[in-house]
Amino acid sequence: MTSRRWLWLGGGVFLLLLAVLLLRPRSAVVERPAERRWEPLDRRVTIEVLNSGGVTGAGRAGMLLLRRAGLDVVYVANADSALSGRDRNQILVRRGDTTGVGRALDALGDGEVVTANDPARLVDLTILLGKRFRVPKGN
Repeated sequence: MTSRRWLWLGGGVFLLLLAVLLLRPRSAVVERPAERRWEPLDRRVTIEVLNSGGVTGAGRAGMLLLRRAGLDVVYVANADSALSGRDRNQILVRRGDTTGVGRALDALGDGEVVTANDPARLVDLTILLGKRFRVPKGN
């Protein structure tokens, strides 16, 4: 091969790599904040986490964040179609007691709190993770 062909081949490979880097899909991963020490709560707070935004890995990452915050996550799943497609995180208070709501908001970064009493649920809070939820790196 002549040097001109090598130059064209090298330039083509460079452009191909550049295109792959620029056009790759952006993940929902962000830097994890520094670890925080949480004081114990007055009582055990049970939580179910439902991925309602379709962000891959959101349920597991949300569970880890909440457990690090001292909350007891007992169930993680994808939300059913009636609850899916949510843009923002939402915290549903199931038993009327708001213990743990502030801590959940701190751990997740944002969310809307709604009273949705449901005595059939065996959890204190249901957390719906929306499309805006970002999975911290390292989870």
